[in-house]
Amino acid sequence: MALVGKPVAVETDARGRPVRFFWHRWHRVAGIVDEWREAGAWWDGEGERQVVRVLTEGGGVFELERVAGSSQWVLYKVYD
Repeated sequence: MALVGKPVAVETDARGRPVRFFWHRWHRVAGIVDEWREAGAWWDGEGERQVVRVLTEGGGVFELERVAGSSQWVLYKVYD
């Protein structure tokens, strides 16, 4: 597993779940493995984050996170 922490372009469905994202190239999401919400570092003024663990069509597993109320996504983890 590698921590990345880099902003990525993400296309979502009508419910706000990722359907594809760009990291070196476009990755199409084959399925959502898990999703949850985490409290951000409230002491630093961070809001709640949506975290989605996805399986891509190529067999990769990635975690994408988005700060609630924002359209900006971050690639948080890549699983080897």
